[in-house]
Amino acid sequence: MPAVSNRADLYLERFSNVLARSADEPTWLLERRKRAMERFLQLGVPTLRHEEYKYTDLSPLADGQLLFAAQPGSAETALPAYAAAGSAGLETGDGPQVFGSLPQGARVLTLAEALRSEPELLQRHLAAIANCEDHAICAVNTAFFSNAVVIKAERGTVFDEPLHLVFGDPARASLPRVLIVAERNASVQVVETYAGSGAYWRNAVTEIYAEENARVDHYRAQVESTDAFHTGRLQASQQRDSYVSSFSISFGAAVARNDIGTRLNGTGCECSLDGLYAVRGEQLVDHHTSIDHAMPHCNSHQLYKGVLDDRARGVFNGKIFVRPDAQKTDAVQSNKNLLLSDQSEVNTKPQLEIDANDVRCTHGATIGQLDSLAAFYLQSRGIGAARARNLLTYAFAADALERIKVTPLKEHFESSLLDRFASQEP
Repeated sequence: MPAVSNRADLYLERFSNVLARSADEPTWLLERRKRAMERFLQLGVPTLRHEEYKYTDLSPLADGQLLFAAQPGSAETALPAYAAAGSAGLETGDGPQVFGSLPQGARVLTLAEALRSEPELLQRHLAAIANCEDHAICAVNTAFFSNAVVIKAERGTVFDEPLHLVFGDPARASLPRVLIVAERNASVQVVETYAGSGAYWRNAVTEIYAEENARVDHYRAQVESTDAFHTGRLQASQQRDSYVSSFSISFGAAVARNDIGTRLNGTGCECSLDGLYAVRGEQLVDHHTSIDHAMPHCNSHQLYKGVLDDRARGVFNGKIFVRPDAQKTDAVQSNKNLLLSDQSEVNTKPQLEIDANDVRCTHGATIGQLDSLAAFYLQSRGIGAARARNLLTYAFAADALERIKVTPLKEHFESSLLDRFASQEP
């Protein structure tokens, strides 16, 4: 694979600054940063020549200008209305400011705080769950992130309401890093929101570790500026009888690439990877998912739905791996897309790689347009053409939205979806 050829000097200059800034970090973290930088320089920013990026061109990011440019700070970021329920953390670049109370046994720490109070936990999990060996964009984050939000739920801790993390000003939080550790029998809900203005590159990585019988429900709401690039990586590691759910909401960014995966390392694990993307204009959104069934008696479910208008493009590539020891696996994967214009386009590729013989695995994908008969029926009942189109669009997305268990978040994006296409005639 090609090495970085365009402005590698800028990355190297910035990395020398990182090493100077991070002199007090432990040796293991510095070594992980150095290895990540080495792999990035070997792999390079992906282009259309890379098989995993054949529909998503990230070459405009190669020179690093959108990531490292000295941008003026945005106006003070406001917490979204749906963050009113539960605890909220506003990421300032210097660390999270938490508003509201956390349940007993829960901690939200900066990188510096966690290195002091939880050094063994960080060494086990930070930059270890999300492997960068074959992932150049994740390697950039690992090499350069300056802070991290570390969420730890001690054994038996239960989040009755979600913790909201809001990443606003891209000048201060262009490389967000989040580590979520749920100890045995803990239950955690986390909502990450990404929003900004102007042209920038946000490169976010979240790692999740779920111990035995733990539960983690994770939501990522991406409503970036439509002039921005957003690259996101979510990687989970699950132990026996744990449950991890991920819901990806992608409405913003000019180009958005989301890599989402989990490895089921113990028997009785379950995961749900779901998402909804609604794009228009010249937007492109790309979801690559990976579920690795390593042990028997595990279940996985995936449903990704897309609504695309104008000349928008969507990409879905979902992989399910069933290892030889993963007998009694039950895995379901589905990608469904609604095209609202003749110029919108979707490339979808659900995949199964099965090395066990006692499994139940299904996958499928659909691409279609609005049902003209259903639209005619609604119009014959006195509903205008634009309203009929909007109702049918909402009906298509409804079962995906129902998978959002945080009610204020679900209601917000229900309204956003309706508003997004409400004023457009078919």
